[in-house]
Amino acid sequence: MMNRLIQKRLETIQENIVRSCQKSGRKSDEIKIIAVTKGIQVELMQEALSCGLNRFGENRVQEAESKRIALEAEPIEWHFIGQLQRNKIPKVVEYFQYVHSLDRINQFQTIEKRLEMQKEKMLPVFLQVNLTGKATQAGLDKQEVLPFLESLYCFPRVRVIGLMTIGPQGSEETIRRIFHELYQIKEKIEEQKYSWVSPILALSMGMSDDYTIAVEEGATYLRLGRCLFGERSY
Repeated sequence: MMNRLIQKRLETIQENIVRSCQKSGRKSDEIKIIAVTKGIQVELMQEALSCGLNRFGENRVQEAESKRIALEAEPIEWHFIGQLQRNKIPKVVEYFQYVHSLDRINQFQTIEKRLEMQKEKMLPVFLQVNLTGKATQAGLDKQEVLPFLESLYCFPRVRVIGLMTIGPQGSEETIRRIFHELYQIKEKIEEQKYSWVSPILALSMGMSDDYTIAVEEGATYLRLGRCLFGERSY
């Protein structure tokens, strides 16, 4: 029963993505869904896997650790989407293939050292940008992004492949403005042609309430939880 429910929700999401792509002249295969599984039981994650979802987003290292053990045999792409504390970095580097929430130089320094210790070649990461001005949200201010990127040339193993932001609450116009602003920052960065930054940046933006707007404004990764799994019970 739950399998059919997740599948039905996923089909609705995919139909919405197709419509948003048609409106904005994009191809739907450019869009990747990250199923946000914070607070979601392993059994539900297995149901999601059977529906074709294999990108999972977690923001609690301890919770992710137990899930990785339970789902060790599955071909899962793990994305860390929470605020990253320095003391959690060793386990994040070990457990996750992508990190969406970097905004401090000391994070890059610690990750670089950890990757060097583990003889790992590279970790793809997203810079988090705070475009709402909310003090409760992490992320770089928009005017900090280019100077910050220019300081990252000495961290060859930590590869910036994209930007991430959290949309505001408010009208569609307000949400659209924030997502469009992130797209404009992406374009400015790509014009700089930094050799230590991906030449074409991904955009991680859009959640359950605003993902269709995010797609229309250039999102490539959507972080979807409630619209896939329903309300969580913690």
